[in-house]
Amino acid sequence: MGYKHLLIKKCFKLSLKNNSLCIQKEENEDTVVIPLEDISDILIEDPKTILTARLLTECSKNGITCYLCDEKYNPNTQIVPYNVHYNHLGVFRKQMSLPNEIKQKLWQKIVASKISNQCLVESFTMNDERIIDMLSNYSKSVKINDKDNREGISSKVYFTSLFGDDFIRFGNSPISNALNYGYTIICGAIIRCLTLYGLNTYIGIWHSSDQNAFNLASDFIEPFRPIVDYYCYWNIDKIEFPLSSDNRKELIMLLNHKIRINNKLCTIDYAIETVAKSYLKVLDTKNENDLILPIIESIDFTNGEFI
Repeated sequence: MGYKHLLIKKCFKLSLKNNSLCIQKEENEDTVVIPLEDISDILIEDPKTILTARLLTECSKNGITCYLCDEKYNPNTQIVPYNVHYNHLGVFRKQMSLPNEIKQKLWQKIVASKISNQCLVESFTMNDERIIDMLSNYSKSVKINDKDNREGISSKVYFTSLFGDDFIRFGNSPISNALNYGYTIICGAIIRCLTLYGLNTYIGIWHSSDQNAFNLASDFIEPFRPIVDYYCYWNIDKIEFPLSSDNRKELIMLLNHKIRINNKLCTIDYAIETVAKSYLKVLDTKNENDLILPIIESIDFTNGEFI
């Protein structure tokens, strides 16, 4: 899979030539050429951009996700490939036959991982020992299927610590908007990866909404969410509403941020692939312990290190 994340802010036309993306910024300008094999995803903000059907087809063949944005620059459409895996039906049957008991244990593990990463972010930011101890205890006391809702309780404590008592997670604020944007970008990368590995995104582990075509991605994004929170904390004074071009670019570039998984330091993109592969193993072994999840590393956002 490719490694470049392209943000197209203003462009006349995107087309295909010699298995490469051709970017023509103005009607009479020369094109910029990027091989498709180097591209992971393309986020298109300009509603006037012309896209050729041939380009979209080849992007799908190469596992490249294309995002289309609304008038506020928020991604609201994602074009992902389908039927790119050799055994879709076989994987689908395994997903459908996964016992509920294993799903409940998987969700327990995912929630514990998310809270553990929230605890790490707290230590990298506010470093409030009381909150750190509280989150650490929550992560260790998650029950099967999180029946005591440790996820919700920990998130309330965690977000209040990071962003203040007045912060409302789903409120209409710059921080909430930035969180949603960052989560959308990471979720899109997860959807792309799951699709390439033949996994049906409708069939979740805990998420099971009839209106959500990406239930499985909604499950797997949970341990990755604190990375976006981490960025927003360190950039709280420069996050604008609506998000500035710099804000959007930096949130997209979080996908290149280093994270630890399976005792290796790698990009979030690679970590997502590791999670997907491990879940395929779970489908074979019916063992929740085969699921591999990420661990957040400290990073100096003030230094531009993540770009």
